Amino acid sequence: MPTIRIVTKSSLQPDQVLAAARDFSARRCEIFPAVQPKYFAVHSSGEHSADVTEGTRSGPMYNWERCDYQWSERGTVFADVTDSNVYDPDGSWWKLTAAPMAGGSRVEMIWQRNFNRTLKGRFLNIVFKRAGNRLFGGYAQEILKNLEELEAQPG
Repeated sequence: MPTIRIVTKSSLQPDQVLAAARDFSARRCEIFPAVQPKYFAVHSSGEHSADVTEGTRSGPMYNWERCDYQWSERGTVFADVTDSNVYDPDGSWWKLTAAPMAGGSRVEMIWQRNFNRTLKGRFLNIVFKRAGNRLFGGYAQEILKNLEELEAQPG
């Protein structure tokens, strides 16, 4: 199963990083660039879980996934893909963990993807395998940069 693992650091505390990963308000689209408001829907949410569809359009490609989010495990937010136009839900998920370290947090993001056997799925599978570490590494940095900037704003 193709898997990308990115470990980085943030100046924010773990609870701030984890709270952002569990935040399904409109603020999510400001933090996570691959979540566009037009393709974002919260179906249900509870104390330790949420059912959410997130998507993005990049050029002619529109990708979406519906995930069952869970955060009952301390320090972790886990998203199990339940439906998607690109990913096969059997074996597709992502996970974010945040742990304290000097000056902030150690943040780990893992994406495991099993792609649908469509033309788009096969194409994205190749991209994921060949450039996934670079692309997702940049994406992880962008998420944390956006969050740090939002947290630095007054109010």
